[in-house]
Amino acid sequence: MRFTRFILSLVFLCMVLCTLVACGSNASSSQSQGGKGAPGDESSSEPRFAVFSPAIGVMLRDLGFEDQIVGRHSFDTALSESIPVVGSHIEIDDEMLIEVEPTILIFQRGSVEIPERITALAKERGWAIWTYQLESLDDIATTLDDLYLKLVGFPADANNDGDPTTFEVDPTKRFEIELPSARLARAWSPMGPAAQVAGRTLLLAGTDPAGALGPGSFHAQLVERLGIANALTSGGMWQELDLEDLIELAPDSILIFDPRDDEAMIGEPEPITWAQVEAALGPIASLPIPAIEQRRVGVIDHPQALLPSSTLAQVADQIRKTLADWRERAGEP
Repeated sequence: MRFTRFILSLVFLCMVLCTLVACGSNASSSQSQGGKGAPGDESSSEPRFAVFSPAIGVMLRDLGFEDQIVGRHSFDTALSESIPVVGSHIEIDDEMLIEVEPTILIFQRGSVEIPERITALAKERGWAIWTYQLESLDDIATTLDDLYLKLVGFPADANNDGDPTTFEVDPTKRFEIELPSARLARAWSPMGPAAQVAGRTLLLAGTDPAGALGPGSFHAQLVERLGIANALTSGGMWQELDLEDLIELAPDSILIFDPRDDEAMIGEPEPITWAQVEAALGPIASLPIPAIEQRRVGVIDHPQALLPSSTLAQVADQIRKTLADWRERAGEP
C-alpha cells in the first residue's frame, strides 16, 4: 500500500509540475475566473465534450461534468439518454458531431486509430483531442486524476492551514491534496486474511459458455490487489472454458460480473438468492466443483462492473461485501 501511495504521489507530482510549468500563473486565474479561453480552447469556461469511451464518460460524470457532455458513445448506458449519440470509436457520426458543436473530443486509446477525417475536422474547427489508455488499474487512476487536474485544477490554497509560513518551511505541503484516485486506492487496498475465504477464485463475465477474465485483465489486477488468488494463473486476459475445463480447474469460489440496469439501482438492492445465482450460472451450477458445493459464488452486478472506470471502487466494495457474507456464513470472524 505504501508503494502504491508512493507511485501515485510521484505521478501526481509530475502532473502538477508539468501543469505549473506549462500554464504558469494562468492556472489559478483560469480557475477563479472560470477558466475562460478562446473558442475551441480546452481551457474554456464551459468545455463541451464528445466522449468516444463509455468508461471516460462515467469518469466525467463522477467528476461532476455530465452536463457538459454533448455527445456520447453508441454503447454508453450510464449517461443521460438526453445526450446525443455521436457514434463509437469504430464508426463516428460526422454530421451529429458537427451538430452538437463540441470543443473537446475524448478517445480511449486502443487498437483502433482516430480516423484521419476526424483529426482533420477537429483541426479545422478548433476542437481539442484528448486520448487515454485504460488497460490497467493504474491507467484508470492516472486518467481520473488527469481529467480532474485539467478540468478542476490544482487549488492555489491547497492544505493552507492559515499559517503563512507553512509552505515556506515545507513547500511539499502544497502537493498533499487528495486526488480522486485516493478513493480508488482505498477501495483497492489489500483485504488481508479476510480474503482467504475466497481461496482460488474464478472470474467470469459470461457463463454460457464460461467467459473467464484471466491474468493481465483489470479485473484480475483488481482481485489480486485485494489479496484474492485468481484461479487462472496463465493464458490470456479473456478465456472461454468448457465444462470439463471448469471441473479440472476446480475453483474454490466464483465471482460473476453481471451488470444490472441502472434503473435497478434505485433503493437498496435485495440480497441475491441462491436460486438467482444458479440461474446466473446456467449449466455451471450442476458441476461438482468446490465453489458450487460450498455455495461460494458471488454476483457482482454493479451497472458498470465491466468498465475500466472510476466505478471500480464501488465494484471493489461489492466484492468485499460478498466475501464478508461468505465469512459470516462460514462462521468466520
